Amino acid sequence: MRILVNTGPAYGLYNPLVPLAWALRSAGHEVLVAGPEPMAGMVNGSGLPFTPIYGPMHMREFMLHDREGRPLVQASDEDAQLEQIGRGFGRLAGRVLDGLLRVTRQWRPDVVIAEPHAYAAAVAAEINGIPWIEHGIGMGYRAVCDEWGVDEFGPELSRYGFSGLPGPAAVLDNCPPTLRRDDAKPGIAMRYVAYDKPGTVPDWVMEPKRRPRLLLTLGTVEPEFVGVNRNIAGGLPLFQDLLRTLPTLGLDIVVAAADSVVEQLRPLPEAVIAAGWLPLTAVLPACDLAVHHVGAGTTMACLLAGLPEVLISRNAEQTDTARRLHTDGAAIQLVSEHLETGAVLEACRALLENPRHRERAQALRDEVATLPSPAQLVPRIEQIVAEHAGSLAPALA
Repeated sequence: MRILVNTGPAYGLYNPLVPLAWALRSAGHEVLVAGPEPMAGMVNGSGLPFTPIYGPMHMREFMLHDREGRPLVQASDEDAQLEQIGRGFGRLAGRVLDGLLRVTRQWRPDVVIAEPHAYAAAVAAEINGIPWIEHGIGMGYRAVCDEWGVDEFGPELSRYGFSGLPGPAAVLDNCPPTLRRDDAKPGIAMRYVAYDKPGTVPDWVMEPKRRPRLLLTLGTVEPEFVGVNRNIAGGLPLFQDLLRTLPTLGLDIVVAAADSVVEQLRPLPEAVIAAGWLPLTAVLPACDLAVHHVGAGTTMACLLAGLPEVLISRNAEQTDTARRLHTDGAAIQLVSEHLETGAVLEACRALLENPRHRERAQALRDEVATLPSPAQLVPRIEQIVAEHAGSLAPALA
């Protein structure tokens, strides 16, 4: 088979699809990733071939500007933020649709696999008479987000004669069932397999711990996506305060951030045993808890490691994710507006002293481990494609 993979130009949208892409490739199928030009580095770095469907762009263009390029005022309440995010995805889909249609016609894949917000993939697949499969990216957003996105994508849908977004042949849902939203689409459960940029495992990961280790992260992606120019959870001042005060809890600190961000955090206290870019999937099992900004990949990687988390949320999708984990008991949610260092310290102390949080985090880890892996779902995808081809055979006879 030929499999065309499509996502937006962001690590959080692309990385969750890499394990399935590799499972399909390992099974002998051809895989091609199509996306905007800035994705070339991240896709090639994952060992997969890439073809551009649009030139230079940044997610900020769509999330923070309307179709005419006019800047938008960032929404403050959760519902308005979800509308803004959804419409941003809709504008992105409108921008890349023609390029995706071109690649789909030229390369002639048997199936398209796309993350939930890649609306152009549904149209390109339907126009070319092939099935498309929606691939979850972790905890997922509230359904209303994509309703707004499809509404924004309306002009392109109308241009090609669609009254709505063509539905997928299947939905692969890698959100742990316990945390799945009531409004989630019915789908096939799939184990979330973490992927991040490969790196050398530090020596300290293998060494015995002298005391509990806490992972503190601003986000491990490049600074232009997350870092010095974005006010995450109170910005650098908050994290500088945390680096100074967290050791008072008797912790060793691991700081996972872009190297350029770490330079702005110096001088680092003696309790910091590592700072800089780190392969999270390798270092998290050597930690005991995590404090972070609720990035999708970071949240899921902590979940897979069975770590209790302090989640500092600042926008709609982060707030929803943090709320679900907080309700479950595996994490403590803090809202970043006017957040004080003392609140973070108290949350960390609670995670360390109350065993319920660790028990719930480990229960979620064990739940994920029971789900079928991407490799185990390859035959299901092959069956979907075969059934679609079979349904077309009488019409072509």
